[in-house]
Amino acid sequence: MKLKDRLVSYSKKRGFSFQTFFFESLKTIMAVLIAYLIAIIIILIVSDKPSESIYWFVVGPFSNMMEFGELIKKAIPLMFAGIAACVIVKANQFNLFTEGAFYVGGLVAALIAIYIKLPAVLAVIAALVGGGLVAAIFGYIPAKLKSSLNVNEFVSSIMLNFIVLWIGVYLISNVVIDDASGDTATQIIPEVSKLKILFSGTNISYGLLIVVGIVILVKIFFSKTLPGYEIKMTGDNENFAKYSGINVQRRVVMAQTLGIFIAGVGGATEILSNYHRFNWKTLPGYGFDGFMVTIIAKNKPLFVPLAALFIGYLRAGADLMAFNSDVAQEVVAIIQGVIILLIASERFFSSSFFKRLLDNYKERRDAQRMDVMKNE
Repeated sequence: MKLKDRLVSYSKKRGFSFQTFFFESLKTIMAVLIAYLIAIIIILIVSDKPSESIYWFVVGPFSNMMEFGELIKKAIPLMFAGIAACVIVKANQFNLFTEGAFYVGGLVAALIAIYIKLPAVLAVIAALVGGGLVAAIFGYIPAKLKSSLNVNEFVSSIMLNFIVLWIGVYLISNVVIDDASGDTATQIIPEVSKLKILFSGTNISYGLLIVVGIVILVKIFFSKTLPGYEIKMTGDNENFAKYSGINVQRRVVMAQTLGIFIAGVGGATEILSNYHRFNWKTLPGYGFDGFMVTIIAKNKPLFVPLAALFIGYLRAGADLMAFNSDVAQEVVAIIQGVIILLIASERFFSSSFFKRLLDNYKERRDAQRMDVMKNE
């Protein structure tokens, strides 16, 4: 049997199971409900006007089109970070340079937009692709160290994050600084290179369409292409992948570099959508958020946007609650932590737990039916 046939056969054996999907979805919903219950209890304890605080936290993001747009705006970089992490985790890798990639992608995109004059569409494409490629070049370093020298990519990528951060801070402080800005920042990004607003009356940019397109392409890549199958098999069972003739080292590097490229494009999209200058003096935090998103999404590419929208909803609600009530914004960190703990736990609300409940329900129902038939 050819390699491609073996991979397709392996993938089908691990194919979609409605029962597994149902129980995993139920587990996630239960985790979210418990987290919200805990959040409401906290709000009741700390707030003098708990009903008002809960309203802004739960309903606020949907109160008008502008607030709903803020929810989507917050979710877009989380989608980029989540799908980037999803690609990396498919190969069972944990390259955290997705964090630095956002920074590098944003900085490079801003510099390309400022210093390279191109027509409208080309200016945007060049900035986005350039940001992604430079980020991928940096991200290749921990990936190659892992595949060639077995250097832990988790540690090396975290160290690389701070290297690129301080390179970037040096550049915007000494080399590409605009003294007229009154800030440590680049010159103003030309409008021709900015991503325009997609829906009037909101702050939602065309970055939404870009990330949705990337999510679809990633899904196709893993379900319809040979390299995608090989990356998934490498992540699922590295020994079996080697036995099947897969170049495991190459696929490990490919998965990490591709994920970093996507994160770099995400950073470029964020800067070109929502900033007039590049002025990040700290890491933006989206790379770490990406792994949280992909955990909630169960590492399923098509679920990443939903998980990102949920986190964006939490944060938009937290901002509104902090602005309009007496509850601190930090309550959302508690909810996120509880959700991750519950979802990531293999034993809490496990599929077997739910299956036992369902089996017990079926047994009671069958017994009731038998009693009815006997009485008839």
